[in-house]
Amino acid sequence: MSLLESFTDKPLRENAGSRSSNRFDYQKNWSLCELLELHSNHSDYLMVFEYHDDIVVFDSQNDPSEVIFYQVKSKTSGNWTIGALTKENKGSPSILAKLYDNYQSFPENTTKLVFTSNQPLSTKLKNGDKALEMKRVKFSQLSNKDKEKLQSALEPESQNFCNIHGLQKIETEKNDLRIDDHSVTTKGKLVEFFEKVHPESEINISLVYKTFFDEIRRKSNYEKKVDHTADLLAHKSIGRSEFQTMIGAVTQRTSDSDLWQEASHVLNAESFSFHEIRKIKSSWQQYIVNKMNVTDDLHLRLSDDVLSVIECPSRSNTNTLKELVDSSLPFLMEAHSENYDEPYVKAAIVYEALRNDPISEVDKKPKDKTK
Repeated sequence: MSLLESFTDKPLRENAGSRSSNRFDYQKNWSLCELLELHSNHSDYLMVFEYHDDIVVFDSQNDPSEVIFYQVKSKTSGNWTIGALTKENKGSPSILAKLYDNYQSFPENTTKLVFTSNQPLSTKLKNGDKALEMKRVKFSQLSNKDKEKLQSALEPESQNFCNIHGLQKIETEKNDLRIDDHSVTTKGKLVEFFEKVHPESEINISLVYKTFFDEIRRKSNYEKKVDHTADLLAHKSIGRSEFQTMIGAVTQRTSDSDLWQEASHVLNAESFSFHEIRKIKSSWQQYIVNKMNVTDDLHLRLSDDVLSVIECPSRSNTNTLKELVDSSLPFLMEAHSENYDEPYVKAAIVYEALRNDPISEVDKKPKDKTK
């Protein structure tokens, strides 16, 4: 059995990770920054979201042999201590215990167990240095006292034997994302990335950020059971080839102003009334603005549902945009009429239909508005 198959088949520790991750924008931004770093290094990779750990990175998207597990946490104030990292939370395993459990499941393949946060570790290292002043701290640098604390917390049944091979995988990291402006920092890293890999392209960083963030959000929040490696690859991960496709899509993206010119031409050609086109145009502008707000869950749900409806196989034979709008509108209004009027939903349908974003992978059934 391959590493990916074993990873997929291992029973999940809990089922609340994906649902609670809806609040963890910090974690998603960290994931995007790490994707940019991995892609810049020109090596193969596969990043998995909210499956066995916050983030898991394999060394290959097809036949990996090594894996790194990450716990990504933000903290408003104060520093982290060994005690805090090894403390159980209301009966749930500690932060480092969750990481170490993955090593115990994949001892031959795990290369690192990384706890990363905006706040540093506070402790005195064996050489007398302060961990507070270091970006990264490895297990081997800890004092003997702290090493004993970790062993006692992570291997309570093996006090007469120290699995130094496993414990040495543990690292703590202070990352570059601050809790109050992590989205701004992530956009800055996107600017640097595209200036390096596509200096010739004119990129709307806010739209690129939203596109990438949305894809990470969808992968993180996918809650259906993952039965096979194919499910893991399709719904819970992004590999080098998929991220390259995403990059290609945004660099070739038609501007929204050009897209409206196309929309206006089609709407006129298909005999939408002047009054109707004017309302759609007004809502079109607002829809674009609202799409850029990655924290607006109601709007994210609307966009997801529009994509679900227009990509439904039953609508694959529609011959005109008007047919698509007329057939999709009742279903979408039933789910979203409390929050959006008819012109706005029409604008959403027209926009997403003409945008035809190849990145988006959405379920074929719209979500209930009450969820």
